[in-house]
Amino acid sequence: MAIKVECLAVGELAANCYVVENEETGECVVVDPGAQAQRIVERVGGRKVAAVLLTHGHCDHIGAADEVCAHFDAPLYIHEADAPKLTDPDANVSRLFGFLLRVHTKPRTLAGGDTLHLAGMDIGVMHTPGHSMGSVCFLLPKGAGVLTGDTLFAHGYGRTDFADGDFGLLRASLRALLRMTPRQIAYPGHGEPGIAGRAEA
Repeated sequence: MAIKVECLAVGELAANCYVVENEETGECVVVDPGAQAQRIVERVGGRKVAAVLLTHGHCDHIGAADEVCAHFDAPLYIHEADAPKLTDPDANVSRLFGFLLRVHTKPRTLAGGDTLHLAGMDIGVMHTPGHSMGSVCFLLPKGAGVLTGDTLFAHGYGRTDFADGDFGLLRASLRALLRMTPRQIAYPGHGEPGIAGRAEA
């Protein structure tokens, strides 16, 4: 299976939105459509969107979810612990940044250990709380990469000073990411790609 990962930095906070395509089927998933829905729609082009996936529920990662889901008639997925953030401007921290964001698309909820069968790909769900209680990473098939949201960056990790942040939980989540095998590309919520995992013994 050939998988292509495309990245667009969107919005004032330059959050990474990803289009992950199964090149054999031409289908894709969109991950973290944080802003600039039209740019995202144009990047997807004529490909079929099987779903929109959210690594967590903060405003810079969810802001264009309604428009993207509606345009492609695609379902929305988020971890059950972060689902309430979609409609709560305090919890999704949009109020902190001077606006009130509410996502109206009703989501399908995720739990750690789930496997999503989307666009001909089996995408694993790894619960990685710490930056938020419902943060997840998405594991692409055959070691093609892991989408780490704001849990792990190329040169650091996510902040824990929001209401449900917890550094102890984040440390455990980072440990799990850094110990996974095989070593693979980590596609973060901001900035350039890094590495997750370790070489197999």
